[in-house]
Amino acid sequence: LPVQSAITWPRPGATVPAGELTVKGYAWSGGGRRVVRVDVSLDGGRSWRVARLLGDERPVPGRAWAWVLWELETPVP
Repeated sequence: LPVQSAITWPRPGATVPAGELTVKGYAWSGGGRRVVRVDVSLDGGRSWRVARLLGDERPVPGRAWAWVLWELETPVP
């Protein structure tokens, strides 16, 4: 399965102040394969940015989680 993802922060419809915003979420993949990258669009797919994956930065060979938390720092006009 392709990687699926959900934004968990900020909540849908939330009002956010201008400045820096941390967008957070989770992603999962099929077949127990490691998620190696999450691309996030905050403008309906016109542009994409690579999120930072959270957790153990040193993967253990032969062991992988099928899900991962991620975050993206982005400016809010």
